[in-house]
Amino acid sequence: MNALIVFAHPEPASFNGALRDTAASSLRSGGHSVEISDLYGENFDPVEKAAHYARRLDPQQFVPLAEQRSAGREGTLPVAVRREIARLERADLVIFQFPLWWHAQPAILKGWFDRVLVNGLLYDSTRRYGRGVFKGKRAVLSVTAGAPERSFGRGGRGGDIEKLLWPMQYSLH
Repeated sequence: MNALIVFAHPEPASFNGALRDTAASSLRSGGHSVEISDLYGENFDPVEKAAHYARRLDPQQFVPLAEQRSAGREGTLPVAVRREIARLERADLVIFQFPLWWHAQPAILKGWFDRVLVNGLLYDSTRRYGRGVFKGKRAVLSVTAGAPERSFGRGGRGGDIEKLLWPMQYSLH
């Protein structure tokens, strides 16, 4: 099995970093291959913007989904996006390792979803979920929260963890 760990924490020596290393070590000792996408360490730019597209459909107006579709068709996606897509294509399992900040994933990870899950290439209105490009692959959210488990239950001070993680879970569905 090929595993990809998408690591979204600015400190490699953090608890999240230890979880990343433990997962990688455990998988490797089980005979699996592991690749790590270190979003902060690789300076992944999470902001989708016109400057990422040299050959624009409309130089006067930036329409992100249209630019993604066009660049995906023409093979002109930004290098960082192509690298991440190749990693996803090689992976049978993707582990997202991140802290919960302000009731969501860090902005760099949200931006990874925005830029890497390219409209028209990795999904469209007919290729989603059970009919999607990554059908049969598995994903795991490995999340730290900095508070006790009871804080993230129904009515907890941190919010219901199922509701907080729903956007990511649904996107990966």
